[in-house]
Amino acid sequence: MVILIYGSQYPLISKRCKKVVSSILGEEIDDFSYVKLNAKEVLVQDIVYECSLLPLGGKKVVQVDNPYFLGTIKDKVDIEKNQNYDELVEYIDKDKSEEVYLLFFIEIDKLNEKSEVVKALKKNANIYFEEGLTIDSLRQSAGLYFQKKGCTISEGAINLLFERIGDNVTSFIQEADKLSLYKKDIKEEDVAVMVPIPLEQNAFNICENLINGNISTSLKTFRDLIVQKEEPVLILNLLASQFRTYQEVSYLYTKEKMSLDNIAKELKMNPYRVKILCRTLVRLDYSSICNIMEHLYSIDCKIKGMEIDPVNAIELFIINFCDIKGK
Repeated sequence: MVILIYGSQYPLISKRCKKVVSSILGEEIDDFSYVKLNAKEVLVQDIVYECSLLPLGGKKVVQVDNPYFLGTIKDKVDIEKNQNYDELVEYIDKDKSEEVYLLFFIEIDKLNEKSEVVKALKKNANIYFEEGLTIDSLRQSAGLYFQKKGCTISEGAINLLFERIGDNVTSFIQEADKLSLYKKDIKEEDVAVMVPIPLEQNAFNICENLINGNISTSLKTFRDLIVQKEEPVLILNLLASQFRTYQEVSYLYTKEKMSLDNIAKELKMNPYRVKILCRTLVRLDYSSICNIMEHLYSIDCKIKGMEIDPVNAIELFIINFCDIKGK
């Protein structure tokens, strides 16, 4: 029997994979009954050969991780030139074994419909696609998720958690599981200790504080990032990306007079985030954002031309922000 498990959120497909393996092998899992192969390191011919080796007794699962050839984006894999996909397709088409289970496991959200292997799988395999959770559904049921873990979490802790992980569902699952192991009664200060602030969030905080006039706070956040060995050019790119988002939202909101919901659809953004950005834009008009973007572009050119030190350039940008936006 051939099985395919795929989806875009690793924790969910991993959980499904463990359930499937457990349902096949039960408690009898050992090196003879459960074989894991990495498709980026093992030829499909070898996978087929492994499937031809019958178990000593009971059933056998051959789990193939990272079957890159099933996805639409082809990774550069050294063994690709030696692959014989016809042999794998033939095995999938003819497999009638009730003793050996070939299980493909991959983190992708879309299969390569043109692939002969995918066509064979769709015709013959049991396929499990994990649609995953949306960030909106998680926001509404975050408390219930922790409750299932035997924990309680305060509203402030939930808000801070989502503030730090953004719209990343996988990060929510990972951080929530970590918090549930750390404490059973989770408060805001626990999240502050256990969940790191991602670089993207720090860049957002720098921008927000600049717009709100908190220059010293922005400067401290930037210097803390440099102490943490973050790359200044990457920080500059994130600042430019954040202000570019402000620019797009500001144009649609003030020039095109679009509603928040329509802006969210146009830019494919979370409506809640659009609402937050529009609140901030009360303090920053469209022409000011254009001035900021022009200045950031100038900094980028000077850094690439080795005319200025990246750290000094960004610090000067932060210190002179009020003058820059008013030009």
